[in-house]
Amino acid sequence: MSLPFLNSASAVTHAPQAKSVINIFLSGGLSQFDSFNMEVEPSVIGNSEIINSNVGGVRVSHYFPTLAKQMDKILVINSMKSNQGAHPAGIYKMLTSYDPRSSVTHPELGAWVSKQLTTEMDSLPNFVSIGKGSAGTAGFFPGQWAALPVKNTRSGIDCVNRNSAVQEGQFEKRLGILDTLNEGFDRNYSTKDTRAYVDTYQGSLRFMKSEDIDAFELENEKANIVRLYDKQEFSRSCMLAGRLVERGVRYVKVELGGWDYHDNIYGELPANASKLDKGLASLLAHLSQKGLLETTLVVVSTEFGRKPGVNPNKGRDHHPDGFTCLMAGAGVKAGQIYGTTTKDGQSAADDVLEVSDFNATIAWALGIDPAFEEKSTSGRPFKLANRGKARKELFV
Repeated sequence: MSLPFLNSASAVTHAPQAKSVINIFLSGGLSQFDSFNMEVEPSVIGNSEIINSNVGGVRVSHYFPTLAKQMDKILVINSMKSNQGAHPAGIYKMLTSYDPRSSVTHPELGAWVSKQLTTEMDSLPNFVSIGKGSAGTAGFFPGQWAALPVKNTRSGIDCVNRNSAVQEGQFEKRLGILDTLNEGFDRNYSTKDTRAYVDTYQGSLRFMKSEDIDAFELENEKANIVRLYDKQEFSRSCMLAGRLVERGVRYVKVELGGWDYHDNIYGELPANASKLDKGLASLLAHLSQKGLLETTLVVVSTEFGRKPGVNPNKGRDHHPDGFTCLMAGAGVKAGQIYGTTTKDGQSAADDVLEVSDFNATIAWALGIDPAFEEKSTSGRPFKLANRGKARKELFV
């Protein structure tokens, strides 16, 4: 069966560095000075203690002892910058490359990736969002390019099985009637929106019948991989992400929220840091053991960082002018630090990386032209990564 919704014009322009992306998104604003940017004045570090990693010259906070042993797999980007300092706008900017507008909703990067890289051979959605938080909007794209949401790894996926009250023969008969109705409607009243609805329905049916749907069943994973992870939901989400890219899913977003520590940061942050420390380290080991790290780009992103000064409430406030993100796998220059902030932590200094450049780099790694354009429903052209330019020097 051909898929009429696939692009006639492709943004794929070169051989990719990566086949898939796992984006671990830390909504709330990770404190760079309590995690991976230790190259600042001691007063900026606050209560964090600096520990050495398994790479000379790369140091991390003591809240990340497990990842310290795997920094040879990670590229630390300490020069991120955003123009958005409030959570909704900052999250929107990081996930879409655009400032929020009242007149249009932009697709998330995962929707662009799915729309460009999906083929008629794919039985699983190519954009999956795991965890609470932003569900993975398709923006002005048709709805089939939105993320498949997995809110909890233990709850499964809603409506993925045929209702037990409907026998298989009845189900197939109903689908035949629906196809006949759609064909008649298409001849006389077809529009882009009605075709998108039909395409979404057909995609859902392929998903229901997919032999790869067991990727969502974590109990089917091999024991040696399961042993890498603890039982926390974030770790299970990371395991699921690894299983999905093994089955060819192109873009998986894993949400770990709760980083907005305006108060009592050193009382609240350690528990969340432990989740990230253990879950991400387990994911990297998982991908390495499966031989998938060379073809999977793992990204850790956040909407902005935290201020270098601890406030009177013993927390850190929003700071978009110089923060930290991570990359691993797919040939990144692992075991290195890219970019700097000023020593007082106030602003990105060397090799400043705007949010749109960050997303352009991810798209480029997948073989997609970051400047590829699509038109909104009103006919306005928008580029995948806005004005962003890929930083190819982040890769070997």
